[in-house]
Amino acid sequence: MIEIKDLDKTFDSKDEPVHAVNHLSVTLSPGITGLVGENGAGKSTLFRLIAGTISKDGGNVTIDGLDHLDPKAKESLFFLPDEPYAPARYNAMEVAKFYSVFYPFDMEKFERLLDKVSLPRNRRITSFSKGMRRQLFLLIAFSVKCKNVLLDEAFDGLDPLVMETIREEVLNMAEEKEKTIVISSHNINSIQRLADAIMILYSGKLAEQKQENDMGKELVKYQMLTKIPVTEDALVARGVEVASIKKIGSITTLVVSKHPDLETILRNLYEPSLLEPTPLDPDEIITMEMLLAKKGERHHE
Repeated sequence: MIEIKDLDKTFDSKDEPVHAVNHLSVTLSPGITGLVGENGAGKSTLFRLIAGTISKDGGNVTIDGLDHLDPKAKESLFFLPDEPYAPARYNAMEVAKFYSVFYPFDMEKFERLLDKVSLPRNRRITSFSKGMRRQLFLLIAFSVKCKNVLLDEAFDGLDPLVMETIREEVLNMAEEKEKTIVISSHNINSIQRLADAIMILYSGKLAEQKQENDMGKELVKYQMLTKIPVTEDALVARGVEVASIKKIGSITTLVVSKHPDLETILRNLYEPSLLEPTPLDPDEIITMEMLLAKKGERHHE
């Protein structure tokens, strides 16, 4: 378990300071947590703060009850950043041996996974594509025997066939007793399929944290045909929280939070000739939750 209390980090910049993590408090429990948020939300900074690769300005991070900078806590955590380090002239096997110096490592498992995804063992990694490098370091993360694993932009550049293998290995890793895995990715569909819980960051704050099967339960989607333009201001004035309004041709698609009088409000406002509820796609659910979280945080700023 990773516990974060009042964690704070600001970076200086030429224009104005960037409050990358803003007094964040959250508990990351065993299982798979998906971390989502737009670019600049603070996801990578949060991972680096937990891992201790950058210093915090305030707050506390504990890993299994120990301060995150305690050597025993560090031994229990593996952090895979977006651009992981390896000596440039090394091949895949040499990179694995390099990491095995610092972490307890299952080399037999690594070699088996290497063959499974058909990565070359003896080719220098400088000749690898971005996707091949990402595969290699994910296999290292799966082979490291650490209780807590942070994977930043885990699925960037992976093709669909390899993605299935990676997904399977993440789920296998999660079955290990009391293992805490936190994954950030722009691949929302993959996060949706893997995570037990989903955490949304906006401007360094926790905008939302829900169990995966609770995501989208408070959202409804309608397709409408109206002569009157559908506007957010009119709906908000009647207590309806709007995630998205899109018009394609004559059809308006509306995604909002559930409201007991929603259909009555829509009929009274717009007299639609078509008002049809439509299911949300799985990846659409997280996108809409992110939009609502963003609007909610902006309202409180």
